[in-house]
Amino acid sequence: MPKNEFDFDDPMELNGMAFVTTEDTTEAMAECFIEEYLRLGYTAEQVLALFRDPFYLGVHMVLQNRGEPFVRETINRVFAMWGRPGLSESPGTTASQS
Repeated sequence: MPKNEFDFDDPMELNGMAFVTTEDTTEAMAECFIEEYLRLGYTAEQVLALFRDPFYLGVHMVLQNRGEPFVRETINRVFAMWGRPGLSESPGTTASQS
């Protein structure tokens, strides 16, 4: 098979999956995204900047659907579980990702 053709049976091929659910899964999804970026070394402010960036579809969707207060509280909770400093209380003091 030529290299540029997609093979559904190839176990090494990256496949995305979508699941339709009746429950709201944005909280679990947000926690997963936050923990992933935290473990990559991002600060809480950098993670919040990702949620604000429309280029990052998944995290931006959480911000649009649940609002910034929810995102800030979730970032603080996940960072606290890992013993890392969270966001400041004032929304105007966040820094953009470097």
